[in-house]
Amino acid sequence: MTMSLSQIKKQFLELKAPNSFPVGNFQAEWIGPNWFQTGASFSLNFMSFRHWWGKSFDGSEIAYNLFLPPKETEFQLRHPMNLSIAPSRLDKNLSLVLEYTKNAPFPWPYFIDEFRVLNETDLLGMSYSKFTPGLALPFLIRKS
Repeated sequence: MTMSLSQIKKQFLELKAPNSFPVGNFQAEWIGPNWFQTGASFSLNFMSFRHWWGKSFDGSEIAYNLFLPPKETEFQLRHPMNLSIAPSRLDKNLSLVLEYTKNAPFPWPYFIDEFRVLNETDLLGMSYSKFTPGLALPFLIRKS
């Protein structure tokens, strides 16, 4: 059964932040209604995220987006993000917060990704504009 965007957001609000920064490569997966999954992956192609695979963490306060173009075998690390465990703009509870640097291509310096622990391998994320956190869009990252 596919959950609605509001059901996923409700689930996110019930989860807890990780106790420490993650380590490893995490593959991204769009979740929610089919129309949303299709639209989200399609739109990233036009926002400097073509061939986006997921996120890479090394336990430090910096994470990277991973890209894997076709016929490539090695990840490309792009668009570093600053990590913190901080109060969420969604509910004031702690989240793993990723903020793009001002050097990231437009519109990413205006976006925030937040994550909470779904299970042993998965983090449930919400991505939103700094100006409209109420319009957060969900995705999952899974440790590979």
